[in-house]
Amino acid sequence: MRKYMKAIPLAVAVACASTGIAQAASLSDILSGVKVDGKARAYRFTRQFSPNGGAGNKSDVNAFSLAGILNVHTDAAANGWGFGASAFTAQSLGLNQHNPDSTLMGVKNQITAVGQLYLQYRQPLYMVRAGDMELNTPWMGGSDSRVLPATYQAVMLQINPIDHLHIYGIRETAWKSRTSNNYYNNNLYYASNWGGDDSDGGQPFTVFNNATTTAAAQKSSGTLLIGADYAADGLKARLWYYDFYRMANTYYGEATYTYKTGTGFDPFIGIQGMSQNLANSDSFFGQGTVHGMYTGGSTTGDINSKVEGAKIGVNIPHGSVFVAYDKVNYNASAFGGGVIISPFTANYATDPLWTTSMIRGLVELGPGNATKIKGTYKLFNSQLRLIAAWAKYNTHFHGNSTNTYGDITWFFHGAYKGLSLRDRIEVSNGKLANGSNQFVYNRVMAEYDF
Repeated sequence: MRKYMKAIPLAVAVACASTGIAQAASLSDILSGVKVDGKARAYRFTRQFSPNGGAGNKSDVNAFSLAGILNVHTDAAANGWGFGASAFTAQSLGLNQHNPDSTLMGVKNQITAVGQLYLQYRQPLYMVRAGDMELNTPWMGGSDSRVLPATYQAVMLQINPIDHLHIYGIRETAWKSRTSNNYYNNNLYYASNWGGDDSDGGQPFTVFNNATTTAAAQKSSGTLLIGADYAADGLKARLWYYDFYRMANTYYGEATYTYKTGTGFDPFIGIQGMSQNLANSDSFFGQGTVHGMYTGGSTTGDINSKVEGAKIGVNIPHGSVFVAYDKVNYNASAFGGGVIISPFTANYATDPLWTTSMIRGLVELGPGNATKIKGTYKLFNSQLRLIAAWAKYNTHFHGNSTNTYGDITWFFHGAYKGLSLRDRIEVSNGKLANGSNQFVYNRVMAEYDF
């Protein structure tokens, strides 16, 4: 598959030239706009579990990684031809020999990969991009809460019909997870080591557990995305359709309106919703044995998930505060009782639901409802950022739990601009699948953007 994706940029170039879209541009013109940037990261993650005496008690884990991302690209907003390339690397420096937190960089001592390699052509009304790239959509994005982001092999068309409105059509065929060295025809519902991909996302449940073969019938055919984003006059709205082939048809929308008062105190309100469907007989879940489903959750029902949510809050000078609510409807006859199917965020906790916490949310916990309160405040000319949040989950399969979150970041200015130090901690209390009744996750991160 990868060799065919490598040919797509050439195909796009030929197509553009043959239809008279492309305009002559010398190599020197393109190279004159090349930029080099990136980031270096040093992360230390620790997980502490408080046992309740159950058979699933889990040992504490920790991990360290030193990582870097180097980007070479043309101005993404410039008209005409452009390109982008990114080199990814992450190194454990031999410090993860005993019981590591495998979600940071898997079970490997190093990750080295070409994260991005794409060609694009842009005009004021449209942009075409093809190759290996990062995506920024509600249910398929970088999930960049570890040392490296997820990236995708895809072709993307962006249309700008009017000011503030962007319409997208994307066809994704493979992806590289946050802990993979290469691109694979799978997603987070495939077990670690499937097809040679030793990624580890801590899958909530899996359907294909064969780690040594990649039968053609089991390979993911990717995803078709069609979406639109709008932002103007205090209104921000997104409407997206995802055809996760053989997984779920997904319809998602959200809108937030902020009332500008001119006082610095601007109230806002938002709504979000999602609907998913697919016959079990047409899905991968109906083809093989589902492993790790919630106790009592159907593995033979059709995909049928419904989500409703809302939030209300206020932006204040140097900060904001909001309260959010989400509900995933329980349906006893549906697959997983109506569980959300999220092939690229499940157990990453990077979905767009406003009640998702650092550790997990309703995607991971299954049908139920959640309430979250979150506040952000900046001090010392925005050099210090403080974030605090509390969320409660009432779920059908995992009972009730709470997540309490604290986050402090110092952004350096002057000669050390680009450097930041961040400490995030979250305490989850309640029934956990691993047999613990308390889970403490601490992430200490240093980053330098250049």
